[in-house]
Amino acid sequence: MKVLYHNTKEDTRFLWSQKGLCKAGERRILETGKREKRGIDMKIQSVTMAYFSPCGTTKQAVCSIGAAWHGRKQMQWDMTPVTETKTRIHLQEQDLLIVGVPSFGGRVPMTAWERLKQLTGHQTPAVAVVTYGNRAFDDTLVELQDMLQSQGFMVAAGIAVVAEHSIMHQFATGRPNEEDCAQLCAFGTLILERLEQIGVQPVTLPGNHPYVERHGGGLVPLVEQRCTGCGACAEHCPTGAISVEQPMQTDSIRCISCMGCIAVCPEQARYLPEQAVKMLSEKLGAICSVRKENQLFLPEQSS
Repeated sequence: MKVLYHNTKEDTRFLWSQKGLCKAGERRILETGKREKRGIDMKIQSVTMAYFSPCGTTKQAVCSIGAAWHGRKQMQWDMTPVTETKTRIHLQEQDLLIVGVPSFGGRVPMTAWERLKQLTGHQTPAVAVVTYGNRAFDDTLVELQDMLQSQGFMVAAGIAVVAEHSIMHQFATGRPNEEDCAQLCAFGTLILERLEQIGVQPVTLPGNHPYVERHGGGLVPLVEQRCTGCGACAEHCPTGAISVEQPMQTDSIRCISCMGCIAVCPEQARYLPEQAVKMLSEKLGAICSVRKENQLFLPEQSS
C-alpha cells in the first residue's frame, strides 16, 4: 500500500513507501530525493490527543497518528460525552495537539465546535484530523484549521481519514482498518520529521470560504424492547439527548444524529428505520461506493 502525500501549494503528489515506517521506535523515511536539513530545533515534550468520536473511529484515527510520538508524554481527551463541557485544557509551545472530529455534512459538528472552545494554545503546534464516511469532507478540514488558529494553535498538518459511514455501514466497512492505522502512523512519522527539520510552517488545507451550508441531521435512533435500560447510551450521548432515568426516550431536538448511541449499545437495541437508511443509500450510493484514500496535507517544502 502507498502513502499519499500532498504538497498543498502546487498540489504535487509524491508516493511514499509505507514499508518500515510504523514499527515502534523507527523513524526511517524512504523517499525519492534528499531533504535539506534546516537545523531548526523543534522539541515536542508532550502530546495531547483530543477527539470528538461518537462512533469510535475518530479516536482510532487520532491515536494511530499519535503512535508516532510514543516516546513522549501523552494525554487523551475524549470530548464526546456531555460531561466534558466543563473541561479546560491549555497547551504551550513545547506541546503538540492532535485533534480529530468527524465530518457532518461537510462541516465540523456544532457540538464539537463548542468543545473545541475549551482548548487553548500559545503558539502550540497542532495536527488537524477529520474523518468522513467515504463521501467527501468538503470544508471540514479548513474549518477545523480556522478554529484551531483562533484558539492559539499553529496548524502544522492536516489529515483526512476514511471511516465506516455511521449510518450506511456498507460504505467503508471496518475502516480505519489495520492497514489504515499503519498508514496513519506513517503520516505521524512524516509530520514528526518535518517538525524537527523546519518547525511549524503555514499549511494550506482544502476547503472553501464561506463554508458549505450546514444540513443533514434529523435521523433519530429508535429503541427496541430488548433495551435493558443500562444507560450506556445516555452516558455516551454528546448532547444529553437521552434520558438517564428513561434511556428508551430520546429528545429529537437535542439529538445530532451522531449514531453514537447505536455504536455503544451492548444489546444492539438502538437502530434507524430501515426505509430511511435505504433512501439515503440510494441518494448517496454512487459517490460513496468509490473507494477513497486517506490523505496527508503538509506545507510546501522548498527545494
